[in-house]
Amino acid sequence: MKSVWCTLFGTVGALVVAAGTAEAERTMVVLLDASGSMVITRSDGQTRFEAARQLARDRVMNAAMETEGLAGVAVYTFHGTGLTAHTTGFVDPFSAVVAIDGLAVTTQLTPLAGSLCDAIDIASASGPGGATDQRLLEVYSDGFENNTDPAHPCYGTFSTDTGAPYDAGSWQNKVYLRAVNASPAVTINASLFSNVATAFAVTATTNPEDGQPGTHPQVGMFSVPLSDADFFAALTADTGGHFDEIGDMAPLPVFGDVDGDYDVDRDDAIAQARRFGAPALRAFDLDADGSIGWGDYAILISKLGTGSGTPAPDPYAQAGVVSCGNNATVVIEGKVIEGEGITIDTRNKCTVVIRNSLIVSGSSALRFQGTARVTVEDSIVVGAGAWVSGNGSVMLTAGNSVFHGAQDVSGTVKYTDHGGNVFE
Repeated sequence: MKSVWCTLFGTVGALVVAAGTAEAERTMVVLLDASGSMVITRSDGQTRFEAARQLARDRVMNAAMETEGLAGVAVYTFHGTGLTAHTTGFVDPFSAVVAIDGLAVTTQLTPLAGSLCDAIDIASASGPGGATDQRLLEVYSDGFENNTDPAHPCYGTFSTDTGAPYDAGSWQNKVYLRAVNASPAVTINASLFSNVATAFAVTATTNPEDGQPGTHPQVGMFSVPLSDADFFAALTADTGGHFDEIGDMAPLPVFGDVDGDYDVDRDDAIAQARRFGAPALRAFDLDADGSIGWGDYAILISKLGTGSGTPAPDPYAQAGVVSCGNNATVVIEGKVIEGEGITIDTRNKCTVVIRNSLIVSGSSALRFQGTARVTVEDSIVVGAGAWVSGNGSVMLTAGNSVFHGAQDVSGTVKYTDHGGNVFE
């Protein structure tokens, strides 16, 4: 079942995941730590819980825009003795976002081990069970297991072995084995809030969990060889997921921020375009379809201007696709032209001059039929299919420019190099 984002927010209510559906489906369990330590205030003024809620909301919205969409989302918090459901089973993404917005933190302890195992079981049991279905578990926590019920199958000691699968009988070992052996499989993504690296840089906030008797002793931050960060890093990697450790002094990760400066601007868009056809790293594969192409670029440019950083001014003015023919001359200067189809289409002896511009196409950036004269200076020309395609002959003059994509020409390309060009 493919989700269409424009219809998601017009539909409220539970989404029924039909058994036996032939098409692949993707379900998501969102698990937020609502224990007392999540009230600690970050340097941006948010509590860890408020930040977790923001990230969870954004993750559901972004996943709904991805190629696979979301067939259903279930929202849970954990605190005290275990999980609390905040949706009735799996619901549509809009209803999940509404549920996330209404979540509240508690002053209770952290049953991390048992809650992770229970959430893994819920995620694994979701969906119709097809071989190509995907089950996601999104975890937002600051770790610090201290209250799993001793009767729970995933209760255990703390592991002193820092390598997976960890000490037999430890809670880390039990959670890890539950995760990697889940059938159907579950992909776990986790965000861990922490002040370990900046413990003396954040104003102290009272932790309501301090002094409360739990089923595990209050273990000191530096007394256990296996840190929560190391554990979550292995847990996510070995289930095919992604891990973020978010320091209390650090800005929150920004979806689409491929250059790591906490905002989404034209620099990110250019970097994204120049990854077309490259291996599908998570940071660039925004639509989660296993490849990097126009769909990822379209999502990224919809996020331009977002984030906590300071986006660089966009050096380009938006312009529409170009069609040129009958001996005409078209000059494109200081423009960005981007589209899923052909961006510049020339016929019948057209002359095109591109200066200080960005041309991005989900197909061919430049297509010609017959004869074309093309001058490219200080510009970037990217085509997910090809930077140039067509039949006939092209006379290309270029300097200080980037050309990314295939050259798909049944004819000739006469190239005059003014230096500084890159063909990717």
